[in-house]
Amino acid sequence: MTAEKILELFPAMKDIQDEELRRLSIRAMIDAMAQGGWDENNVHLAPVTVTYDGVTCNLIEHVNLVTDICMTIYEKVSGYYAANGRPLDRDTVLCGALLHDIGKFTEYALVDGKICHGQYADIMRHPLSGAVIAGRAGLPERIIHLIATHSFEGDKSYLTAEADFVRTIDQFAFKCSVYGLPKK
Repeated sequence: MTAEKILELFPAMKDIQDEELRRLSIRAMIDAMAQGGWDENNVHLAPVTVTYDGVTCNLIEHVNLVTDICMTIYEKVSGYYAANGRPLDRDTVLCGALLHDIGKFTEYALVDGKICHGQYADIMRHPLSGAVIAGRAGLPERIIHLIATHSFEGDKSYLTAEADFVRTIDQFAFKCSVYGLPKK
């Protein structure tokens, strides 16, 4: 997997303003995909979940949806957060939204043409494996924290404002992917 392909799959990566954070984020994404056996030919098959039938999107689509929603809402509420003494860091929200599920590239695998749990899925869910991958790539602790706490692993953990923000939007987007949009 190349950096150019990552930018094609996740165009919002280009919007990370801190060049080093962008470079490390791309590196982490490449490492996660390589570790899980995903490449340019099969990455579009990476699932957002294998637990539920009828999921309406793949992992790339889910990450891009979460990122789009995060940044749209960020633009609307960042002033409110700042005015109330808890400013949201834009690059942390953006980077966290893009990387929150990188561990899924190792949690799930493509074996003999079938999607299944990966080799280490029984000992480490994607928030933990994603945090490990992010740490190895040299990403800052605020991003590692966000990845580690974005799912139910964060239920009893301290959450930064950015982690809570991305986590809430991810949960909404995931429910929409699994259960569909609420009916009128």
